[in-house]
Amino acid sequence: MSRAPGEDSQRELERHALRNVRGLVDKMESIERDDRRNQRRLLAWVLAGVLAVAVVVGFAIWRTSQKYGATPVVIDLAKLPPVRPGPK
Repeated sequence: MSRAPGEDSQRELERHALRNVRGLVDKMESIERDDRRNQRRLLAWVLAGVLAVAVVVGFAIWRTSQKYGATPVVIDLAKLPPVRPGPK
């Protein structure tokens, strides 16, 4: 049983289309993989930046407290003015 030439060319076109689709899917997967990697890198840099800022601010606070002699703030409740009642 021999196939008609039209059927063979149709099958070849289908195979070619499937190869094209597979190539596009591979390309999309590659792009998504690169996007995920870039997002992880960006997150790592942002976290590193936030940590660096926190360290710098903490050091500045510590240095200032050492320089000016940090004394604790004590609020004596007896010296506060009485609280006035608000409207009812």
